[in-house]
Amino acid sequence: MRRQPCNTFEAMDEAFKANPELKKQYEASQAQFEVDYQNELQKKSNAASKTAATVYTIPVVFHIMGSQSVTDQTFTNLISYFNNDFGHNGNDIATINPAFQSLYVDAEIRFALAQRDPNGNCTNGVIRHDNESIYWSQTSPAYNYSGSGANKWPTNKYLNIYIVECISSASSPCPPTGSYIAGYTYLPGTWATNAANDAIVLLRNQLAQTDPHDSRTISHEIGHWLNLSHTFGSSNNPQFDPSNMPTSSISCTTDNVADTPPTGGYFSICSTSTLDCSNPPNIENIMDYASCPKMFTQGQITRMRTALTSSTAGRNNLWTAANYTATGIVSSYTCAPVASIASNKIGACEGASITYSSTSYIGNNGATYSWNFPGGTPSISTNSVEVVTYPTAGSYSASLLVNNTFSTNTKTNYVVNITNGQNGSTVPNVIDFETTGLPAGVIVRNDNAGSITWVQNTATGGNTTAKSIYINGFSSSATRGNRDFFETPYYDFTSTTGISLSYYYAYAKKIATQADSFKVAFSFDCGASWSNIGGIPTLNTMATASGGVLATNFVPTAAQWKQTTIVSGLLTALPNKPSVKFRFYFMSDKINSGSNNFYIDQINLTGSIATFVSELEKTIGLNIYPNPTSGSSFVDFTASENDKVSI
Repeated sequence: MRRQPCNTFEAMDEAFKANPELKKQYEASQAQFEVDYQNELQKKSNAASKTAATVYTIPVVFHIMGSQSVTDQTFTNLISYFNNDFGHNGNDIATINPAFQSLYVDAEIRFALAQRDPNGNCTNGVIRHDNESIYWSQTSPAYNYSGSGANKWPTNKYLNIYIVECISSASSPCPPTGSYIAGYTYLPGTWATNAANDAIVLLRNQLAQTDPHDSRTISHEIGHWLNLSHTFGSSNNPQFDPSNMPTSSISCTTDNVADTPPTGGYFSICSTSTLDCSNPPNIENIMDYASCPKMFTQGQITRMRTALTSSTAGRNNLWTAANYTATGIVSSYTCAPVASIASNKIGACEGASITYSSTSYIGNNGATYSWNFPGGTPSISTNSVEVVTYPTAGSYSASLLVNNTFSTNTKTNYVVNITNGQNGSTVPNVIDFETTGLPAGVIVRNDNAGSITWVQNTATGGNTTAKSIYINGFSSSATRGNRDFFETPYYDFTSTTGISLSYYYAYAKKIATQADSFKVAFSFDCGASWSNIGGIPTLNTMATASGGVLATNFVPTAAQWKQTTIVSGLLTALPNKPSVKFRFYFMSDKINSGSNNFYIDQINLTGSIATFVSELEKTIGLNIYPNPTSGSSFVDFTASENDKVSI
């Protein structure tokens, strides 16, 4: 799989082909920019005009598209990392080639997470759009949260950065069939001021700071956003590529910056070629594709600072005092609080405790908290974190009012479910889905609101039955990365040994490279936590045994229903547990577009119950302890009358 570090110029070419007038506007704005840039260079060369430079700070907002596992702290760290790049403060400065070390100075450009949103509400600059797709099409991008309009973040006030799982382009679908596009943006003037597209799109896996090639992708894209080309020109194709190294002369191109030598550009290596246009080339430049990015040159820094003083795309508004106040990146800002709640569990057994935390945005002017926990103990609290116990089963709604010196805000209807978990079914037991609607106690959970999920299928079932439960994956192409669960009713495995679980399934992949996921898990604490069961066949194995690869809607024949049995040796944690439930988990492929159908039926639990012991436990309060033991045990029970007893 090829890694494409940046796709900026292909994205721009696509935009220009779709709208030739856009290209004319861009070229006109770039012509004026070159005049401004040359003027700035002239000023810098005139010692008499030198003054202390203004430090430009840019407010940043990250849009996390879809449900992606990345913490808020990641973005706080990320800001500091690219502040190091633009502030000449990286930990690898001393290793820069001496021929270029003196050219790398503090750009006096900084970045700060927005603390105030366009409506004046408090924020941390990390906005999660859980119901959006984690997959991004460069040809039909979904810039739904930047630009002008209600609830959008203006691009002339904030640097908008979209975080996605995959980027596809006209020339390349997502892996495994296409390239690995790490990110892209547009040079200023490509779009009008405050256009939604004037933003950066970045892969989530470029957020890690372990590999400099990946970690500086964001600094590279910001360079483009501030009007830098690649060191090898306005192209996405450097000439020195380990897979296709030239053996004769190359074409040398320019980036319109005098102190970055002409170069053919390097891809994913950090060794130079004698064929190159300069000796040495600036292979450590962040705007190259080489695997050792470390620096900008003074000419590039002047060019970026010129972009920030230009009215093109509204860059000159970003660092004004008024915008600093509007976006909250000064200490004197005020903002309206936004109440938000998190808990360590969304479900638990009777008598369990739930830890609630305020994840509210409160700004810099302090806050007070007022919680209500109807049915819980305590029922009210003024702490930012509170532990609440629920003695009886039910559905409970928590609420939080947050107050700061500016205003108040309330979060309501945060629901947790407390379950009895008692009087579960015993073995043998079968869930066959032959009822009208789903069987009692079967609960469906859908992580992607509004999308397809587990439903009853009334047309086909396993083991000659008429119905089943299934995910109609073929009906939608927008299922990538969707996660769906269904949970069984409770089982009482008290005094039960040799437990085994079996089920019938039918499944087909839509394409041969389909990488859906399937798991079965169990819970002892009413769904508060889950443990995966080992020995479950992979979906590749299941597809091969069942429906294979099918580009059309999969409806299984009787022969395509297959049974999986999970033997007792894989379920050794279950015996003697009183409140056990199972969860069947399906996640569609994160990369490929859409899945086919997946069916489950005839969930069968078997085992051996020590019947006489369980009956005695219930009728006379039998208690044997310690149990098991290799020595003596005590036997306690209540007899109805005085009598001799033999054991």
